[in-house]
Amino acid sequence: MRKRIIISVLAGYAVFFPTIANTQPTGRLLVDGLETAKAGKFPSNWRTWPLQRGKTSEIYHVEQEGESKFIRARDDKDYSLQALRDFNWPIDQYPYLSWRWRARELPTGAREDNDEKNDSACGVYVIFGKTSGHAMKYVWSTELPVGNVVTRREGNLKIKITESGKGHLNQWQRVSVNVPADYKAMFGNTLAKNPTGIAILTDANATHTAAACDYSDFIISKEPVK
Repeated sequence: MRKRIIISVLAGYAVFFPTIANTQPTGRLLVDGLETAKAGKFPSNWRTWPLQRGKTSEIYHVEQEGESKFIRARDDKDYSLQALRDFNWPIDQYPYLSWRWRARELPTGAREDNDEKNDSACGVYVIFGKTSGHAMKYVWSTELPVGNVVTRREGNLKIKITESGKGHLNQWQRVSVNVPADYKAMFGNTLAKNPTGIAILTDANATHTAAACDYSDFIISKEPVK
């Protein structure tokens, strides 16, 4: 994968913004095909928060099925740590984000609308600014209904229930979302700046149980990916 690296300094550490190569059909960009990632290792093009690489690597690693690589996540350690992917995302050209995920283990009794039970088997963030906490999060919930939206972090985080329950457990599901439209619907304002990247979070620290999910095929595009 060809990269053009832009470096800035944030909170005392370097942040890298790779420009992703277009290996997809016209109108699509593959965020990370994991081509250079090694099975059993933390995905090489992703980052963690400072000083958390060791613990985060215990949660996320690359697996391979046939020719396809994916990120496997499992948290039974009460960690609740993100893996993050920064990239140049011109939202006016590529308003859609799509991915595949496969929930393997739902955290028992979890509910995203309850501080004491706020865990999700699968979670995908669209991030606006590296440290602002301003983000949208799409989750595979244990029990909340699909379509529900939960507000957290004093309104800076909106969580949308995109999949729920055990009906599709251990089955790959494709998700495709219109980021500006969802932003308008959830925050009530027109999106005025580009996202700075995405993140994934599989966690079970609130319920002290276990959560597991696989993630693959993150794509930004002009039209929804089916």
